[in-house]
Amino acid sequence: MERFLRTEKKVARYLLCVEKSTRESLLDAGLALLGRVGFRGWSMRGVEDEAGVPHGSARHHFANQRGLVLEVVRHLLAGDLPREGETPRQQIARFLGPESSRTRARYELIIASFHDDDLAEELVIGRDRFVSSLIELGMVSLDAAELVAALDGLVLDALLRRTAPESIDPARMIDRFRLPAG
Repeated sequence: MERFLRTEKKVARYLLCVEKSTRESLLDAGLALLGRVGFRGWSMRGVEDEAGVPHGSARHHFANQRGLVLEVVRHLLAGDLPREGETPRQQIARFLGPESSRTRARYELIIASFHDDDLAEELVIGRDRFVSSLIELGMVSLDAAELVAALDGLVLDALLRRTAPESIDPARMIDRFRLPAG
């Protein structure tokens, strides 16, 4: 039975790879693995196994582990902005619910960036994109930056406390940084 389940898992990963490019599969697997085991248990080979691709694929697409990590950061940040029509409450529920592994990966990367200037630069670019999206809605620059930091703290606290996503309501915090009536 165990052998059957392992085979079934390999087939499922293979089918996932057929639907996505190998590069995309590696990036998704890198985030999933990082969110699940952290950097201590993360490796290029582990990412390849998670993606269900042949060993050596990550090196082929990203040259080395550093290249893979930087691309994983960019991949993460590409999905961080609010989706079309998504409210802040829905976004935070997404970060704490179906995308909680990605959120844990984000915090792993933030910690790693304390000792890696290139990684920190990529993460700051991503935060600045989020701040810019609030400024485009009419928020004052300083308020937008402070709101992003406050929401980040709210999400981190909820992860640490294992708080149910539906019980988190960022409305009070957001109301303190009122957007101009539009």
